[in-house]
Amino acid sequence: FNAPPPPPIIPHSELARKRRQKRSDKTRCLQKLMPWDKKMDMATMLQEAYKYIRFLQAQVSILQSMPITSSFVSTTQHLNNASFEVDFAGLERLNRQQLLQVLINSPMAQTMLCSQGLCVFATEQLVSLNKAKERKTMLQQFLFGN
Repeated sequence: FNAPPPPPIIPHSELARKRRQKRSDKTRCLQKLMPWDKKMDMATMLQEAYKYIRFLQAQVSILQSMPITSSFVSTTQHLNNASFEVDFAGLERLNRQQLLQVLINSPMAQTMLCSQGLCVFATEQLVSLNKAKERKTMLQQFLFGN
């Protein structure tokens, strides 16, 4: 019998070096995906990446439930009809979907929203949330007499 030769033995230090290199490559890829350009240690970067992913998940959930068209007058329309001049750099001419696209594609806007723990909501969603909160308060008052 001619058995195939055994695979070459790779020293532990070589395996460890390859693992470190792989981890370093993945860390660099993760850093490139984040909207900020600041340097940070590995633990901080992973913590910030986790928070950013949670923010994105919340934002996606909100955007998926957002109505495509608005039944409300936009804030920019209110401001444009006011007695002062406001320069929105043409954003006031965009429809809701276009404005959301600009916002979502802006790393600066995403970083600012995430750092402040904010998400984009449609006016209709906020009205619905307020109505639900009012109903809950009324129900609690009815049940507990507070």
